[in-house]
Amino acid sequence: MALVTTLLPLTPPQQNGVSERRHRHLVETGLTLLTDAHMPLKYWPYAFQTAAYLINRMPTATLNNQSPFAKLSNQRPNYLKLKQFGCLCYPLTRPYNKHKLEQKSKSCIFMGYNLSQNAYLCFEQTTKKIFTSRHVIFHESTFPFQQPGHNNDPSSPSVE
Repeated sequence: MALVTTLLPLTPPQQNGVSERRHRHLVETGLTLLTDAHMPLKYWPYAFQTAAYLINRMPTATLNNQSPFAKLSNQRPNYLKLKQFGCLCYPLTRPYNKHKLEQKSKSCIFMGYNLSQNAYLCFEQTTKKIFTSRHVIFHESTFPFQQPGHNNDPSSPSVE
């Protein structure tokens, strides 16, 4: 989300049409991600962070069809890393295990991208923890929150 905020002018959004449109674009993209994944609104911080990540990697006519990420970092974004928000995923959880005989992977929900590492954020529903992993298997056609009888527990996930 850092790139979007650094590109916005410092005047209040009510007085600046450009920042108002960018803010609306960010909000609408985040809400679309939540709706498409059938996720409750309590996960909006992850959806908006992912929306900013995606917006920063989209080419724009303002920058001669370059993305803000490419313009600032002088490298092309890796579009192969992009995955379907809210889909079923299986991250390698071995670094988080306390015993060597524990499962190497757990069923999780893809919640976005780690901004400081080349890794994914994966939410494990039973423990309500977020795992950060580079090694993840995705099932992009399966959305756990879409499943009938899914427990929409109001408690928020903890970051590990």
